[in-house]
Amino acid sequence: MSGEAKTQHLTIFLAQETVEKVETLVKDGSYTKHLNVDLPELGTADLYVKLGPRASPPWLSLFDGLVNPADIGKANGISAALVVRTSGRLFALTFGQGGRFLLKESAIEPRFGLIVTLNSVSRESLRCVDKQSLDNLESQSRIQSSYETTPDQFGIDIEQDMLKAVVGTPSQASLGSRMTGTDSLSVSVKAKAKNLNALLSKYLEKFKIDLKSQGYEWVNNISNIKQSSPLVTTLESLLDAKLKAKDFNNIWLSIPEIIPWETVKGFAFTHGKKVLHPDITMDGFLTTVKPEVEFNLELLKQRKVSCADEDHKYVFRTWTVYRCLYAEVDHNGAKYVLNDGKWFRVEPDFVKKTDDAYALIPMSKLILPVYQHDGEGEYNADVAKNHPDQFALLDDKQKVFHGGGQGQVEICDLFGADKNLIHIKRYGKSSVLSHLFSQGFVSGQLIQLDPEFRKKVKGKLPANFKALINLSPRPAEGEFTVTFAVISEDQEKNLHLPFFSRVNINNTCRILRGHGYKVELLKIFVEPSYAKTQKCPPAKSNN
Repeated sequence: MSGEAKTQHLTIFLAQETVEKVETLVKDGSYTKHLNVDLPELGTADLYVKLGPRASPPWLSLFDGLVNPADIGKANGISAALVVRTSGRLFALTFGQGGRFLLKESAIEPRFGLIVTLNSVSRESLRCVDKQSLDNLESQSRIQSSYETTPDQFGIDIEQDMLKAVVGTPSQASLGSRMTGTDSLSVSVKAKAKNLNALLSKYLEKFKIDLKSQGYEWVNNISNIKQSSPLVTTLESLLDAKLKAKDFNNIWLSIPEIIPWETVKGFAFTHGKKVLHPDITMDGFLTTVKPEVEFNLELLKQRKVSCADEDHKYVFRTWTVYRCLYAEVDHNGAKYVLNDGKWFRVEPDFVKKTDDAYALIPMSKLILPVYQHDGEGEYNADVAKNHPDQFALLDDKQKVFHGGGQGQVEICDLFGADKNLIHIKRYGKSSVLSHLFSQGFVSGQLIQLDPEFRKKVKGKLPANFKALINLSPRPAEGEFTVTFAVISEDQEKNLHLPFFSRVNINNTCRILRGHGYKVELLKIFVEPSYAKTQKCPPAKSNN
């Protein structure tokens, strides 16, 4: 029957350009039936169908003893994927909950749906956004709006957030009434078999449009790469070659998350001697690898490192050495970053912009003692105790309770007599350093904007420092400095931060400068003798 096309809810995937055969896109043995379907203007398409086992509906258990299951019956779950070729590319339309699982994830074009949606919907028609923040790569959030609105209303930080998915209304009715874009394109659109060719061609045209034309060029700054992507194999091969050659340029190990230093005395690698390492470093790990063992990426995936106390008992956390690995690899004109076991692609222009901005952050002329302590807290207390006229101790034991959703706020670690808010953290992965930058941002903003918070800060300061904080007026432009100090075993003069941390500190600097602060970086060196490994004492007897 002809007549008007009905609204269909389609889920569409685009195969990568290198995928030319249908067999490369569809998983072997994933389907029950394979049918050939002749479609107008598309020719013969391949329909793959999978029948699930016959089963009663799960909600039937609600009526146990009240309804005979035989009266309801059983049904098959049916999934399908229709693979068609148009405009020189393979598309897959999936149906049912399991339709997408008939396809090989590694063969799918990443972000196809996201790009099509951004190039199709009006900027004023967004209803939902999924984003992932660079300051915490484990954190993803979904923000929904009760009405159609613009991207800036979702609080997207174009320097800090990766866009994962969007929902909006296409500006052209022929493209559909609602679009959701991720790797796949989910769209509600009036469609019949005879207009599938024209519809898929339009979506392909939208995919090819440069995002700059829509003002979304920032979306391409950073994108994560799926573990199943062939590119990951290439990148790991390049990284493996550098490790085998002991070429550690832009490759290092660091603590992957915030840890309780008051209980951690060091780190113990598996297959190593009974020694505690004061930090997680590549040099330390190398001492645990015997000469006859090949040093490669697989070794880092197999070996583990644990937080340990002074009795060599494992405490808090254990990670694979690979999880602690950070690497920057250049390939085909782009930079790729390995962070927390995940690969990310960074646009070259964004790399340059980030590095240029980071280079402009001045290094502090402040001289702090070398580090030879068991944690930042012990170090901060020693500095304040030995230099009481220069520094006041305001670390996490001096947190301020403050309203407005802030809860407990750490003012800084050391308050300098020259009106310097010094925040100190041992070197670590991006997620560790993001805590440092966030600490400085939150307290800095409150000191500038909230006289009540300034009053609480003043109350925490010792008598000889109280005059440095005025309740009114607010601090003048350039009156205060925020210093981010990183404790590092690296003896080089420069402070090298992971790429995502460079993005984060640039963003934090820009905001703090807008509040009238000077912002500086400081590297606190570790005493070389302290950085050496220590033999673990014999285990204590239980007798």
